[in-house]
Amino acid sequence: MTSFELKAVLESKKRMRSKLASLPFAEKLRLLEAMRERHLAIAAARPVSPFAPRK
Repeated sequence: MTSFELKAVLESKKRMRSKLASLPFAEKLRLLEAMRERHLAIAAARPVSPFAPRK
C-alpha cells in the first residue's frame, strides 16, 4: 500500500467515525444489533474446529 493509499484510507476512516458519532443513539443501537445478528449468523455457519475451546 502506498502512502497515498494509506492517507486516503485514514481520511475515509476519520470521516466514517465522524458520521457514526453524529448519529442519534437509537440509530447506533440499531447498527449494533445488526452487527450482532451478522456475527451470530457467521458464527453459526462456521465449521467447528476440533481445537476450539468448548463452551
